[in-house]
Amino acid sequence: MDGVEGHKHEHPRFLSRELSWLQFNHRVQAEADNPANPLLERAKFLAIVTSNLDEFMQVRYHRVLEAAQGKDASQILPCGMTALELLTRINKAILRQQNLQYLYYEGIHSELFHQGIRMYPSFILTEPMQLHLREVFLQELLPRLKPVPWGEEINPLAQKRLHMMVRLRPKSGADVRYATLAMPSSQRLYELPSEGGVQCFIRVEDLVRMYLPQLFPGDMVEEAMAFRILRNQDFPLMEQGDVSTAVREMLLKRHMGDVMRLEAEERMNAEMLGMLMRYFQVPAARRYRVTGPLDLNRLNMSLYGQLDRAQLKYPRAEAVTLPALLGEDVFQSITQQDWFLYHPYHSFEPVINLINRAAADPDVTSIKTTLYRVGGNSPIVRALRKAAEAGKQVTVLFEARARFDEENNLMHGRRLRRVGCRVIFGIPLLKTHSKILLITRLEQGQVKRYLHLGTGNYHEGTAKLYTDMGLLTADTTLGEDAARFFYTLEEDGQGFATSELIKAPEQMKEKLIALILREREHALQGRSSGIIAKMNSLSDPEVIEALYAASCAGVKIELIIRGVCTLIPGMRRMSENIRVTSIVGRHLEHARAFRFENGGAPEVLLSSADWMPRNLNRRVELMFPLTNAAARRAVENVLALQLSDNRKAWRMRSDGDYVRIDTDAQQALNAQETLLANLETVLAGNAPHPVAAPTSRKAVH
Repeated sequence: MDGVEGHKHEHPRFLSRELSWLQFNHRVQAEADNPANPLLERAKFLAIVTSNLDEFMQVRYHRVLEAAQGKDASQILPCGMTALELLTRINKAILRQQNLQYLYYEGIHSELFHQGIRMYPSFILTEPMQLHLREVFLQELLPRLKPVPWGEEINPLAQKRLHMMVRLRPKSGADVRYATLAMPSSQRLYELPSEGGVQCFIRVEDLVRMYLPQLFPGDMVEEAMAFRILRNQDFPLMEQGDVSTAVREMLLKRHMGDVMRLEAEERMNAEMLGMLMRYFQVPAARRYRVTGPLDLNRLNMSLYGQLDRAQLKYPRAEAVTLPALLGEDVFQSITQQDWFLYHPYHSFEPVINLINRAAADPDVTSIKTTLYRVGGNSPIVRALRKAAEAGKQVTVLFEARARFDEENNLMHGRRLRRVGCRVIFGIPLLKTHSKILLITRLEQGQVKRYLHLGTGNYHEGTAKLYTDMGLLTADTTLGEDAARFFYTLEEDGQGFATSELIKAPEQMKEKLIALILREREHALQGRSSGIIAKMNSLSDPEVIEALYAASCAGVKIELIIRGVCTLIPGMRRMSENIRVTSIVGRHLEHARAFRFENGGAPEVLLSSADWMPRNLNRRVELMFPLTNAAARRAVENVLALQLSDNRKAWRMRSDGDYVRIDTDAQQALNAQETLLANLETVLAGNAPHPVAAPTSRKAVH
């Protein structure tokens, strides 16, 4: 889609992070056009693409825009382009995705039509439908609609929300006037009464359009077109004082961020569109005429949720439960052995049960955890409240700077404080992104520590959608490390000495580079070597240079990277021993797992961190080794399975583009579906694709 062709440098060493991000969104978009996916799942992929594009415009676009307009705009970036060239490429990539969005939307809705699912105006409103719509408008919508005459301040809180621009001709004969109208955000689609098994829906903007004369009784409504804006949401924090205060100040700025994108219905006339562009100071390059309904994210997610059509969705899959971790004797079960969890294939209930038991257990003296994202009605937060009410010492580092979850985290944190929890809203200048839960229990007069370490958030909702790995353990060394970790968090976040836990920003990057270069030395000495690394994103230049050095020494490197990858694979004398795979399927790949061959004595580690500058330099993260043989083998087998995927896997080319891995292979293998069907078999190593240790390749001199 958008690789590195046309770069000023003959052989740049890095790709553009932004173009790589858009490439990931292109792979998601391809799933919306994949006939192997159920129809409503394809609509859902289309929704995710819109949500991703929205976030890109909110948090990444302005940086590229500022660089292209700055004094250094003509300088060559590490990706081989100038900032202005990069902006041009990004605009073209976004426009292409926009056009494909509505091409795929039309195709999907044509197929839905044949499944008896209709979207107005593809059908004629019957009398019962009209009576129903009138009732909905009068009872639900009219009380929430407030027209704003053009020229008055448009609500600055309205970013991402659907609005309508209305052209009015007064019946008195006065000049044409204009008004704006914010659509109620409570519901995007309304189902209509219908017969014969057909389901009919109408979008909120179409419903409101029908009844506009009731809002403007003294005018003739000549035109009414929907639009929405996306504002810059990326503002630096002024962290001289309390983190939570700085976050609240930043949230106020977001309401007034510069408009990065203006979307309008294609039929909006040039005069109205021009008025909006001038008001929001949006040039043509950031204005998009949309050939279908706006905000495909809320539209398609609403449709997915309101349609009970099991045959049009992925078959329901039940998570594997582990009975030994769901009872009252959970502490005994963890004492007896370490437990590897792989969500969503394993249920998240063992983690919830552990903290619930800890809250109620009279022998538990303290619970400490780091929370980055949690659900709105989080069972983890409820359990922490119960623990505090029961008199236990509860310490929570509730990261107030988790993007777009700031208000949710501040709210939960304040509630926990009110019941006696010690809540830290963050360490100045460092986001806390680690995933750790430490429970201290008195057993026969001795302190015993129980620990959960993971790659994903303590969020019961995303644990059903994201793939993440975790470890439940009573390991003494890890427990002591965890106690020291929390001590430093409660003090100043500095000074951390451990045996096995590896912390960012102090240790992790140095450790990762050392592990990579150790493989290089093994290869140069003729010993077995190899790296398999799975993560969300790879963009740290120093880590990438270490991978290049290992590749040149002959180390075979397999990278499984869902999203951003600025490393260039397959380049002679630089990265010809590196292969990059991306898996995009029904679950979001979110786990971070690393395997180093180490001359025949493999090491496997899990981490909360991707290999990005922000994770390694500006966040509190944790990485930990898997010393338990069964857990280590389970991760190895998952990695091997994913490298064998030929249904949902993509292979990255050296120009930055991705191609699907051969789907004509005789034996089809979808790694995610295999795990859903045969989790324990795969983890135990009895699947048809066991792990094979990487071997050295020829060194490049």
